[in-house]
Amino acid sequence: MASLGNTFEAIAATSVDELSNVLRDVHAENLAAYSRLLEGEFSTSTSITSGCNEPDAIVDNEPPFWDIVVVTAGDEQQKLCYQRRIDQKLTERSIPTRARYLVIEDPPYSKIGSGGSTCLVMKVLQEKFPADFLLQARTLLIHAGGYSTRLPHVSARGKVFTTLPQEGIQVLDLKLVLYLHLLRSMPPGVFLTSADGIELFSSSSPFPKELKPFTITALAHPSSLQIGSTHGVYLLQDPENLISADRARIPKDQAALLLKCRKFLHKPSLDEMHRTPKLIYNSASLSGEEEVYTDSCYYFDPHTATLMANVYQRLSPKCDLEAWADVLSFQDFPLETESGQEITQQPLKQALRDANVQLDVMVLNASKFYHLGTMQEFIAATCTDRAFMSELNIRNSTPGVAIISSLGPSNSGQQQDQDQDQGTPQWQTESPLFIENSHIPPTAQIGAGSVLVDTNLLNTEEGVGHKNVLIPNNTCMFTLQLREHAFVTFTFSVNDDMKRTVFAATGEKGTNNNNNESSSPDPLQRLNIFETVPVTEMFINNDQHQHQHRPPTSHIQARGNNLSLWTAPVFEVASTAHDSTRFALLRLAQIRQFQGWRENAVSTTLSRPTATMLGWVSLKDAARLAREL
Repeated sequence: MASLGNTFEAIAATSVDELSNVLRDVHAENLAAYSRLLEGEFSTSTSITSGCNEPDAIVDNEPPFWDIVVVTAGDEQQKLCYQRRIDQKLTERSIPTRARYLVIEDPPYSKIGSGGSTCLVMKVLQEKFPADFLLQARTLLIHAGGYSTRLPHVSARGKVFTTLPQEGIQVLDLKLVLYLHLLRSMPPGVFLTSADGIELFSSSSPFPKELKPFTITALAHPSSLQIGSTHGVYLLQDPENLISADRARIPKDQAALLLKCRKFLHKPSLDEMHRTPKLIYNSASLSGEEEVYTDSCYYFDPHTATLMANVYQRLSPKCDLEAWADVLSFQDFPLETESGQEITQQPLKQALRDANVQLDVMVLNASKFYHLGTMQEFIAATCTDRAFMSELNIRNSTPGVAIISSLGPSNSGQQQDQDQDQGTPQWQTESPLFIENSHIPPTAQIGAGSVLVDTNLLNTEEGVGHKNVLIPNNTCMFTLQLREHAFVTFTFSVNDDMKRTVFAATGEKGTNNNNNESSSPDPLQRLNIFETVPVTEMFINNDQHQHQHRPPTSHIQARGNNLSLWTAPVFEVASTAHDSTRFALLRLAQIRQFQGWRENAVSTTLSRPTATMLGWVSLKDAARLAREL
């Protein structure tokens, strides 16, 4: 795995080229149109609220916007959390009220995946709205289920409510902005996207004016072969060499090319891509890098939506279909086995084939796709990727440091409310650094590559001292409120594998690649945090015989056979956010000592805070409790 520092340096070197300038201008136009749309709604007395069963007529002379916006959720609890946040935005009129906003959750105890969820959404829309309305409606479908284990600081609120340093905009709001120019020509139907992808593209007329029944139209972006190996790749029918001709144009003159898809390759290897004729293109840049066309969003017409709705009842509750790999590859689905015997068909792919659905690909050479699904990707994009920041108008006043609604020390009991998107931190920083809604003393030292969210570091002198607040490099630190008087502050490395498991049962061998610890009967000795530190090392006054200040063994074993940083109940719950932060800072000090740190700021004798610890909790359970609050 490449070091995080090298990754940031490579991304920071990305220049703001002519394509970035074109995408920036398109996004600025969309933002201006979105602002006009919001301003125009203040002049009308009609407000469409979430959950309306009888839609109003579509008004042709209104500015183009979505008729329906659907956000998917993993379960009922996440649905309620999402719905509260959307309702608050509607009350504040921070999102257009003319759309019908729905949150649709997966069935209990199911594992239908984003593909199954797509079919479920179509079924719910079919039941909720009249057929003639759906034939004319344009629906935005944002897949946002799941618990964001790879972005732990948003595990409670969900990736769709991740905050970006573009004036503190959240991903949901950004999604409503990104595709406004698409609506100028997009026919009725459904536009499907994910919560962890940012798609920027320019085109004068992306869609054909006439509706094509039973058609899926997928957006395709030029990407490196390395990116292609982790995404879907399109093999296109281009007998007239339209792609090569368009690639030779300057970005502002590049068009949207609507081509047929010969084959969809899901996460092909580098060898497979090189073996496939007419799949790879040479970059027009000086580097001459080889490129392929990769997937992101896609559109399907109302007839295909009805087909998907009808398929839903035939899907298994455990079908675990992926909305990209298992839908866009339907053309290659085998009808028979090699022996010629008929096999059980996957219902969705079979239905798409039987209906002769066409897969068109909209080749967008003037486009970029950014994936923000991991901590490394998130920090790099928001702090150091100059092209991304230019395209989204992200302006960090301190290079490499993104600050959102962050507050410094209070003065005479009053908050010094800075304009934090423009403010300069008074504490010692190393870039890249992402700070959201946090209180930081001027003497604090925050290590490079860190993410601090909803954290109060003021007056945390006990044990490590106010003047000694030191956050190691690559730290993810955030606070969650669980109940009225229950808080927990989590600390991870941004490089931690949150899903990596060890066996929790005593005496069983774990899966960590640490030969010195793999045979330990203590599962917490085999579970690593900050990549190489056994979890046991972050407990204050750790004594393996007396087990002082550590979760009881019975509490750990109650987690089941597998234990991970996502499920391990090893984080202290305190009655105040301030006290929970002190526990977290002591935890970090213990980790630094194990790693051999010897800074003057770190005491070699650490003690627990006098604050009462209410118990232990895992991130999985804490996120659930925070969503319920």
